[in-house]
Amino acid sequence: MKPTEPVEGGAEPTVDFAPAGRPRPAPAGPSTQASASAFGGSLPRVDVVAGSGIHLSEETRSLLRVRLRAVSLAMSFAFGAFFVRDLFLGGHYHDLFVAAFHAVVVAAFIASFLRLSGSRPIALRRLRTLELALFGMTIAFFLTVHYRLVQLRVAEGDRVMLIATVKNSILFIFAMIVLYGMFIPNTWRRAAAVVTCMAAATILSPVALRLFHPEVFRFAAPLLTFETLTDNVLMLLIGAGVTTYAAHIIYALRVEAFEARQLNQYRLTGELGAGGMGVVYLAEHRLLKRPCALKLIAPDRATDPKAMSRFEREVRTTARLSHPNTVEIYDYGRTEDGTFYYVMELLDGMNLADLVARHGPLPPGRVVFLLRQACGALAEAHAAGLVHRDLKPANIFAARRGNLHDFAKVLDFGLVLPPPEPGLAEISREGNIAGSPQYMAPEQIAGAVRPDARTDLYGLGAVAYFLLCGRAPFAGPTAMSVMIAAARDDVDPPSRYRPDLPPDLERVVLRCLAKSPADRFPDATTLDRHLAACPCAAEWDFERASEWWRAHRPGPETRDPHPSAGR
Repeated sequence: MKPTEPVEGGAEPTVDFAPAGRPRPAPAGPSTQASASAFGGSLPRVDVVAGSGIHLSEETRSLLRVRLRAVSLAMSFAFGAFFVRDLFLGGHYHDLFVAAFHAVVVAAFIASFLRLSGSRPIALRRLRTLELALFGMTIAFFLTVHYRLVQLRVAEGDRVMLIATVKNSILFIFAMIVLYGMFIPNTWRRAAAVVTCMAAATILSPVALRLFHPEVFRFAAPLLTFETLTDNVLMLLIGAGVTTYAAHIIYALRVEAFEARQLNQYRLTGELGAGGMGVVYLAEHRLLKRPCALKLIAPDRATDPKAMSRFEREVRTTARLSHPNTVEIYDYGRTEDGTFYYVMELLDGMNLADLVARHGPLPPGRVVFLLRQACGALAEAHAAGLVHRDLKPANIFAARRGNLHDFAKVLDFGLVLPPPEPGLAEISREGNIAGSPQYMAPEQIAGAVRPDARTDLYGLGAVAYFLLCGRAPFAGPTAMSVMIAAARDDVDPPSRYRPDLPPDLERVVLRCLAKSPADRFPDATTLDRHLAACPCAAEWDFERASEWWRAHRPGPETRDPHPSAGR
């Protein structure tokens, strides 16, 4: 976020500020609601791809859909333009059947484009059927036009135009063969089979003319020389051969790129999102067949020692935590070229920023239910001497775990402040203020003292404020103005925006947002006890959460992406 950008909503990107107050934006990307939420952010949901071994089925399906959509769009304009010309400006044929066929072709390409542009998934088999139907229909149209035009040229007694008609038809078929090879992802065998059929189809029109209009062949006999016939045949054979070879080369490159994305025992099945620190992939363990999220450090950060230190620290820190409300790390390591990665659980649900954005402020009981779980995760981290420093709605995930819904997961430990250790001094002494402006505690903004557990409790209070009111405690046109307001101004009571808010819960939230750490709760366990004491705490549980999700769960085509992808 640039310092001139307005600060609104709950999904605030993390921004590092140098001591002089000059912002250094940290790119934020989408987060995947599948489980990469652990990086903080929010993406569109991704379904898990089943299967094992090296295969390109899912990638081919996505690529084929995009390519067919491009073909449909291009053909809609091309055939549409010729249709308008022939209809209104007098084309080279005046045939009702051909005109009707032309209209059907245009309509089919438009319908195909609209279907492929939709959000509903389409199986690979259906895409392949559509591919063959579109190209087969196009070839059939060209052959129909050729059939009619040859009759017309013979009736006119024009051998020159007859030769031109035949050449044009061959060129059209040649162009379709090349177009097929350029756009459609294929193995060379399948490409060879399809383009051979396309080339061989050119014989259908002459056969039909020979059977039903023998006068055409009598008229064209002087033109049927060996040179003419071999020219046409060789052109089609060359087109089919070049297309088949190109399909082989392209497929080999795709396989090579796909295999290059395999990391040790993990098979990458798709990208969930990218952020400033790295790229998150949907992955599957080769042996366990367990879906997971794999975060790979961004190539431009791989040579940055500070970025690598932060990335590895996030892994080590999160891996040390075992609380069920902390995102789980399965594995980590390095690729053959030394690139660092780690593997985490794949979450199913929605981060709290997106939850409020889609469904509005939450009921007080639900807020308490989610915050108490986050308190448990923070209590374990604080007991280990770790301070999160970047609690915000996008970094807490409402997940489904087994048959439990609204199972909170604390994500993104990339800014965690560990206890002083040898080897980490260069990181902790950078002198930078790191966090998300709308949810940063005053002492974090000032940077004069080392943040402690109470800093995280301020962030959790700011998250509670957002969940209850639909807005952060402080707002402003720039990140700096928000930080100044948070350090200087009193926060508006949540009841100003939520009049029905229970007074006891409001007191808990306001105590979390106290300017002085000494005026806040001393630890997460104490905060949890005060939240549990609120009568509204009994208004929400896992059973009520399950009922809510059954009523509001998005369909497979609109599921959110991975939370971890946002950084």
